[in-house]
Amino acid sequence: MLRTIVTETRVTEALNNLPDAVSPVMDEFYPVALRRVHPSSSIRIDEISKIAKAVPVVMRGSMPVSIGGEHGSINKIEPQPIDVVDSITGAELNDLKNYDGTSQDLWLESKMLFARDTIKMTSEALCIQSLSGTINFPMKTDSGLEEYEIKFGDVLLVTPTKKLNESDATIKDVFSTIRSMKRKLKENGRGGAIVYKASPDVFDKIVELADKYVQTGSLVVKVEEDSVIVGGFKIVAFDEQYYDPKTKTLVNGIGNGKLKAISKAGFAFRYLALDDIDAGLKAIPLFSKPIKREIPSGWIINTMSKPLPIPDPKGICDAILL
Repeated sequence: MLRTIVTETRVTEALNNLPDAVSPVMDEFYPVALRRVHPSSSIRIDEISKIAKAVPVVMRGSMPVSIGGEHGSINKIEPQPIDVVDSITGAELNDLKNYDGTSQDLWLESKMLFARDTIKMTSEALCIQSLSGTINFPMKTDSGLEEYEIKFGDVLLVTPTKKLNESDATIKDVFSTIRSMKRKLKENGRGGAIVYKASPDVFDKIVELADKYVQTGSLVVKVEEDSVIVGGFKIVAFDEQYYDPKTKTLVNGIGNGKLKAISKAGFAFRYLALDDIDAGLKAIPLFSKPIKREIPSGWIINTMSKPLPIPDPKGICDAILL
C-alpha cells in the first residue's frame, strides 16, 4: 500500500505543496539559481577548482588525505549523503488503508515536511560551515559518529591596525578594516557585490562605537535594526546558528570576534547522484521510498539527499576584531 502512496510523482507534489523551509544562509549564498544536479556520486577536484577556484581536501576521522605532495593525492571527492528514516506504526497503517486519495496526500505531506525540514536544516548547517572555507560535520558510521571534513582552502585574512576592544578604538577603525578587507578581496581577483557579516559580539561592539561617534567630517554612520552602515559599507549581524548532532549544542555560525567580507560570485552548489538503486542512481535533490521492515514488523520511509555547497575561499576575508 505504501508503495502506491510514496511514489516519486506524489512525493514531488507533496513537496511542492509545502511552505518554504527556513534556510537564510543557504538562500543568501547558495540561492536556487546555483543549485544544480551533478550526474555522478563524486565530483572531480579539477571541476571544483573551475567552479570556485577552490582546491578541496577531504578528511574522515583522523586520517587526512592531502592533495598532491609526497603523502599521496586524490583527484575526486565523494560527499556523504543526508539520510532520514521515519517509522510508520501499525496504527498509522490501519488508519491509512481507510483514507481516500486526498487524505493520503495530506498524510504524505506531513511525512515529507519532517524529512524535508531535517534535510534542509542539515544542508543549512553545511552552508554555514562552508563560509569558513571548511565543512566539518559529524558523519554516522557503523561504529558511531566520525568527522566528515572537506577543506576547500584557507580564507583570506586581514589584521586590523587596532582591535575594537582597545580603549581608544573608534568607528573609524571599523571603516579602515573594512576598506582593507575589500582591497584584499580585489587583490585576489574577487570583486563585485561584497557583503559584510559580523559575529554577535563584534556587531554589538560596532553598535557601541557607532553610538559614541560624533560626525564632524564626511564619514556617515547609521545604526539600523540588524545592521550598521559605516561610510557606505553595510555590516550585518550574523546571528544564525546550527545544531551539532555530536555535541548536541547550537553553534554560532561565525566564531566570536570575527568580521567576514564575502564576495559570493564564485560560489556554487551541487546535488550529487544518490547511491540508491530505487532512485535510479540519479542526482535528485530529495528522494523518498518506503521500505518494509521485518523485525519489528512495519514500514519506514527513507528520505535522502546529497548536497554539496562549494564556497570560494579566496572570496572570503576574515578579520579578528576582538
